[in-house]
Formats: sequence, C-alpha cells, structure tokens
Amino acid sequence: MNRIVISVIGRDCPGVVYAITSALAKEKCNVEQLSQTILKGQFASIVIISAPEGVTDEQIQRVVSLSLESRSMDLTVSARYFETATFDSGEETEPFVVTVNGSDQAEIIAMFSGIFAEQQVNIENLKALRSNDDCVLVFEVALPMSINRNAFRQMLQAKARNVGLSISIQHENIFEAIHRVPIV
Repeated sequence: MNRIVISVIGRDCPGVVYAITSALAKEKCNVEQLSQTILKGQFASIVIISAPEGVTDEQIQRVVSLSLESRSMDLTVSARYFETATFDSGEETEPFVVTVNGSDQAEIIAMFSGIFAEQQVNIENLKALRSNDDCVLVFEVALPMSINRNAFRQMLQAKARNVGLSISIQHENIFEAIHRVPIV
C-alpha cells in the first residue's frame, strides 16, 4: 500500500467531503486520517490515505480534482506521497493548551510561535479567532519533559503582559476537564 497525503482548499459548499471521499473509495483508497475546517467560507482539508500498489499521487490528485470539478466545486487539490515527519526530538512530551486573548495585533501569532520554536515546543494545533478588535488564540502544544515549566510559563506571561494580552497555560487534561460541556 502507498500512503498519500492530499490537501484540498477553496470555496466551501455542501458535499465537498463526499466528493473527495467517494472519489477515493472508487479508487479503493482507505482514509487513515482526515482533518477539515471552514474559515470564513473557505474549505481546508488534509487527508492521509492508503492507496493500492501502483496508484500514484498524480492519479489521486487528478481523480479528486475531476470529482470536484464535475460538481462545479471551485477547490484546489494537491497530492504527494506521505513522508514520515522529520521533526522528532526523541524526547517525551506532554500536551498543553496555551490560550491568548486580548486586543488584536498583527504580530501575535508570530510572537508566540517564535517563543515555541526557540524552546523546541511543537505546535500541534492552532485556532485563531477574531471578533471586532479582539482575538483569541488557542495553541495545542507538545511541551518537552525537559523544559522548565515555571520558567516557560513566566516567559509567556511576560511577553503577553508586555503587549497587553492575557494568557493561560494548562495541561490538556485540565483544560478539557474545565471546558467540558455536560450532556444532559
């Protein structure tokens, strides 16, 4: 089996996920992982598939593109062979959630992602939301076990304070327990 990663981006409309996955199913491809979101009417997805031997990334790109085009969907498809991630510090990590909020500023994401990069903290998921002049950033990060958590927290808090933002740093388990909505 070949593993192929596909990205699809463009104007959203109902049926996009069906157009992608039905085209893949016809080619006997199995979806291993799929992530998709809509941002201000723009569809974005990344899909990792297992494809039968002999099926190429070019074929998959063409098949998915034709499926979308046949439904008059205006999206761009890119496919390539899956490569194992090159970043592996070999160090054990713990999942943390860093939430930043306050007045919107152009450099906020670069500011905090720069600190993460310097400290070898990998961002595994990021959501950035803007409403009026306020913003909320939610970074899901993999914090290396060797990092001094207090020093890291103080560094982030000082940076946030210097630019008039508030910040929260919580272990993922605590974050989820606090934000879990009970089902009645």
